[in-house]
Amino acid sequence: MDQAFRQAVRDGRRLLGGFIKTASHQAVEMMARAGQDFAIIDAEHAPFDLATLDAMALAAQATHLPLLVRPPSTDRASVGQLLDMGFGGVLAPHVDGPEAAGRLLDGVRYDRGHRGFSPSTRAGGYGAPDAAAYRRAADAGASAWCMIEDAAAIERIDAIAAIDDLDCLFLGRADLSLSLGVDRQDDPKVVEAVRIVADAGRRHGRTVGIFIGSIAEVPALSALGISVFMCGSDQSWIMAEGKRLRAEFEGT
Repeated sequence: MDQAFRQAVRDGRRLLGGFIKTASHQAVEMMARAGQDFAIIDAEHAPFDLATLDAMALAAQATHLPLLVRPPSTDRASVGQLLDMGFGGVLAPHVDGPEAAGRLLDGVRYDRGHRGFSPSTRAGGYGAPDAAAYRRAADAGASAWCMIEDAAAIERIDAIAAIDDLDCLFLGRADLSLSLGVDRQDDPKVVEAVRIVADAGRRHGRTVGIFIGSIAEVPALSALGISVFMCGSDQSWIMAEGKRLRAEFEGT
């Protein structure tokens, strides 16, 4: 739970993070030492077991790194279990309408009456003495982000953005390109979809985030009102540096 981070997101503060695709708590520690504002574990597309996730949640708390998870499933039990471990929030993939957003929130917020409750978890301090106070703090601190990566989500973006309990509409241009039937993320259809989501974010006071391949994209996207940026992952950073070193070596 991190109320300060959640508020920074909702306030539209400019934030930079990266995905973690390596199942290792050391990756969390290095992300924190690299000065990232936050990180997101990509458990949708990379292999993570619960024991590893638990260790990574502990590493995040030790390094004070806001750490979210993109899980393969956003059913209530799975989402609640991740938050019980102490993760700062959930990035739900493929939220294509307000119904899907509501299902995410049912797993994140106790005050909706559906999330399973136990104060004996890491998030609950292994036995919160004041259960009601813990639930209030948990609801205030857990971040709920929605991946906007489907054509259906673009068509219903105002209905999604109007849900005040959502903290960030996060654009995934790779899947969005596929959904729109185009091959490139710079296709005019994708560019227009990004503009539509950014406009909806401004209309409803909802923060918008996006995955980028280069920091060079930040100025143009910031001009649209986008404030949360994910640039690469631990894997892509290692690959890029490895390739750079190889090229430099070949040139000697």
